[in-house]
Amino acid sequence: RNAQNNTGYYIVIKHRNGIETWSAAGQSFISSLLNYDFTDNIAKAFGSNLVLKGTKYCIYSGDTDNDGSIDLTDINLVYNSSSNFYQGYTAEDVNGDRIVDLTDLNQVYNN
Repeated sequence: RNAQNNTGYYIVIKHRNGIETWSAAGQSFISSLLNYDFTDNIAKAFGSNLVLKGTKYCIYSGDTDNDGSIDLTDINLVYNSSSNFYQGYTAEDVNGDRIVDLTDLNQVYNN
């Protein structure tokens, strides 16, 4: 609501288990509107910090503790949740199917 037209702003994406991702360059509002699509070009993210899935560039998922990296801690959190058959909208459900299982663990491990 307080954004100024013709002033550069970085766009930041934060998600419950995704790596925080910033736009590669500042973007400006024009007539109080700003459209930006991270999914069509890897270079639109700072450091090209995206992964190609099919035809779309996506943020890396698996940072279940939101510490800025996907590491052994995240793997352990997903492993423990999958061992306990967690279900629902949880950070450990990396693929979004509302079930924490080995597919989530594989995705965290690969990322």
